Amino acid sequence: MPIPQTQPTPSPAPQDLHARSLQLAAEAYLAHSHPRAPLRIERLSLHGVVYRSAPDPAALRLNRPLAEDVVMVALAAGEAAALSGSAPHAGGRDARMLLACALTDPDEHSTLDAYLSVLRGRARAGLRRAWSEVEVLAAGLREHGELDAAQVAHRVACAQGIRASLLN
Repeated sequence: MPIPQTQPTPSPAPQDLHARSLQLAAEAYLAHSHPRAPLRIERLSLHGVVYRSAPDPAALRLNRPLAEDVVMVALAAGEAAALSGSAPHAGGRDARMLLACALTDPDEHSTLDAYLSVLRGRARAGLRRAWSEVEVLAAGLREHGELDAAQVAHRVACAQGIRASLLN
């Protein structure tokens, strides 16, 4: 009787792992920099960012800055992919749906794409300014596979401290 051969589970290519970790780290960094309830991170893993709570559509409608922050965080992974020149990975929160839920005036819905484009630019600018923090988070994610909220905060603080000491 022949011995059955097991196929090894293919591990992601190093470039895919690097790109995925950068995209997740970008989302986690922007969420960390906006300490609002629907953006509080529970943990960050290679499978995605887990938040402590989901955004409440009623709260998004009542608080436009909150809605903008939530949408920019949802856009972060795609913008990190664009900045790093990699293909965006699927998953995460749907930025378009979140913004559509936040808009109350029917006239605003006609400008949804333009509004999304502005928020996309703001997210990209924030990531570009803090790319070293994103890289530090991504390195930690690749090394450990999962980071909790305290570890994310610690790594961001360390990266900011190093940058401050180098620039001063």
